[in-house]
Amino acid sequence: MKLNTIVKAALLSLLPVSSLLAQEAPQYGAWVAGFGEYYKVDNDKPNAMDNFEDASGVGAELGFRFTPEWGARLEWSRLNFDSESGLNDRDGDRFGIDALHYFDKKQTYLFAGFKHQNLGENYRLVNFGLGRHWDLSQDWKLVTEAAAYYDFGQDFTDFGVKLGLAYTFGGNSSGGSAGANSAAQTVAEVDSDGDGVNDSQDRCANTPSTDRVDAFGCTLFDEKTVSSALDMLFAHDSYKIANPQSQQVKNFADFMQQYPDTRVTIEGHTSLVGTDAYNQTLSERRADAVKRLLVEQYGITAERIQTVGYGESRPLDNADNEAAHKANRRIHAQISTTKKVKLNR
Repeated sequence: MKLNTIVKAALLSLLPVSSLLAQEAPQYGAWVAGFGEYYKVDNDKPNAMDNFEDASGVGAELGFRFTPEWGARLEWSRLNFDSESGLNDRDGDRFGIDALHYFDKKQTYLFAGFKHQNLGENYRLVNFGLGRHWDLSQDWKLVTEAAAYYDFGQDFTDFGVKLGLAYTFGGNSSGGSAGANSAAQTVAEVDSDGDGVNDSQDRCANTPSTDRVDAFGCTLFDEKTVSSALDMLFAHDSYKIANPQSQQVKNFADFMQQYPDTRVTIEGHTSLVGTDAYNQTLSERRADAVKRLLVEQYGITAERIQTVGYGESRPLDNADNEAAHKANRRIHAQISTTKKVKLNR
């Protein structure tokens, strides 16, 4: 509730007091949409492996219209990011929630919200923008949007534009008699927590309305695999960690703290420059340096971390050039586990 109030206040501050607000009932109460997206990446966006170029992708959203002026939506998108070197292209998910404020009868709206973007590294974004639903028919709308995405923690701003198709439903088109019938039904059948199960049958009170529930109104759960990866590059002939306080290292350590039963193996690698024996030792030192960092600065128990050096035996790129050598001077660690998660509607 506090978040909803803050977002509403922020949106209202962007509009003149004299703005024309829609005064009639919404033409629709909810919508589902699919869209394509072009995503412009800020040059300052950090990435441990490489620099990102622009991205494109697809996504989906589920929205609800609460009043003529206000709505909200859940959004997910899958974006493909190109890297400057072409060696470290990334696919990533972005998901989040927005509040929407409609300010004319043509379904033009301002929106603002929060997004989580996972590209191996995690980014937490505040976004805002302008959109419109264009009528194609009574139920189908063309969706156009432009948005900015700002990361307060790492101080960069991305931009995106979307083009999509929405199917709308749940409108208030039947007039006052329908409202009277709805009110009578509400009195007869009360669902206080909005989970779709009437209070007379609900054994789990105050279940969030976004949860999928059983016949008795209790949240359903499933097992989900969660994972975290750590990839770091090193300078030539070095096992010194360039940025021990990077967000990627913090996220990896947080994951291990959150799931204390997990164990991980840190793999050290080198470029193809130098002798096999020297590179084997150097790769082991790189893996050991990362282990010391996690133990000494982030409090991970040493027994949970194994290290292995592969020398130059597992290169990412066999070319004899600086870009290949840079990509091969690395460590890699991957960790995963399962957790119990709610099923959403």
